[in-house]
Amino acid sequence: MFKRVTWLTVGFGLGVGTTVAAARKVKQRVDRYQPSALVDRTTDGLTQLRDKLADAVETGREAARNRETELRAPAPEALDMPAMPRLVPPLPDSALPDSALPESDRN
Repeated sequence: MFKRVTWLTVGFGLGVGTTVAAARKVKQRVDRYQPSALVDRTTDGLTQLRDKLADAVETGREAARNRETELRAPAPEALDMPAMPRLVPPLPDSALPDSALPESDRN
């Protein structure tokens, strides 16, 4: 008789515990999909997306500014650096066919 009471109590306890746990999970799921919760999650997601996009745009603008500064820096000729020697001598104008010259320079 004692074994029956023990197992009945264990079964009852497990049944109540499982029912309470399942009820909590169901309530969490229902609360998660209510309109106010959906609005909050969507708003948070859009806010994070906006912040990431703003950071990316600012990073791109900074990179563009740096590149423009680099491109506008004085050329090596302006810094009195010696010019590199020309490896191939220039061709005389007579060596070029007329079709290679601009129309203003043609005879």
